[in-house]
Amino acid sequence: MQEWLLILTYLIAGFVLLWRGADWLVAGSTLIARRFGISTLVVGLTVVAFGTSAPEIIVSGLAASEGKVDLSLGNVLGSNIANIGLVLGTCAVILPRIMETRLHLREVLWLFLSLGAFYFVARDGSITRTEGGLLLGAFAVYNLHVLTTAGADLTPDDVDVDKLRRRHPWAWTLLGIISILVAAKLVVMGAEDGALRLGVPKSVVGLTVVAIGTSLPELAAGVGGAVRGQSDISLGNVVGSNVFNLMAVIGIVSLIQPISPDALPAAASEIRHAFDLAMQEDVWVVLGFSLAAVLLPRFGGGGRAKGILLLASYVSYSIWLFATRMG
Repeated sequence: MQEWLLILTYLIAGFVLLWRGADWLVAGSTLIARRFGISTLVVGLTVVAFGTSAPEIIVSGLAASEGKVDLSLGNVLGSNIANIGLVLGTCAVILPRIMETRLHLREVLWLFLSLGAFYFVARDGSITRTEGGLLLGAFAVYNLHVLTTAGADLTPDDVDVDKLRRRHPWAWTLLGIISILVAAKLVVMGAEDGALRLGVPKSVVGLTVVAIGTSLPELAAGVGGAVRGQSDISLGNVVGSNVFNLMAVIGIVSLIQPISPDALPAAASEIRHAFDLAMQEDVWVVLGFSLAAVLLPRFGGGGRAKGILLLASYVSYSIWLFATRMG
């Protein structure tokens, strides 16, 4: 009973801190964007995406170092699914015009390039340090591309600079990121411990409980942006986080600990099984949700209905996952 009370305490504290941290992060980053004449979409693709994706690095890195590759891969792929199905769907219900605005070619290109790059390095059932370095190199090119093409998205600086300085937007942005990271850790600790105590397999925990937990920063930042009417923050955060997960998170994790049966012989069978599931099922679910994020806005109107469709698809996917992998 005492252990379950501790789990509940972690969850409540984490959710409260997420709510506050998201508000600080979105407010601060929006002010920064306006001060420097940078679009909120670019800020969402970079500053907000980096801050909200940090839990994936922590959780996946620790899992890989302990040989829990099913948890590590499941966390990254599951987070990308949750980012679109859960995060983008929820944000669209709150602010329907999010799903009425088409993604730019730049975002579409990198959304699928990152998934293709992951498939390329993981197709043989292992990810070496060299391949991790290649992913990080591609991620550096992505950031350079976003920043050098930001001029096409410039928005007028219609906010008084002195007023912004008094508000310390950088401090609020940093405080928001730190708060979200601490909150995500609390939620993941509580949710993962509770799920494992109930006998849920690690691969399912990684794709659902831990993935949702590490996607809570994206959800919090996205909802915060939607509530404030900043649809570009919400949309850019989702796309940027998905690219970050597949290139930066996998790249950093594999540099720390190669994700390979040869590198972790004690967990070789689990690693092969994890890669089999990832390549045969999970990566294609990520592709499906990514296509939905790109194609749904092109049908015009009904932004809230599209959000409900994404949420329903995510719930259906989660139910299917539990039904097929709990055996």
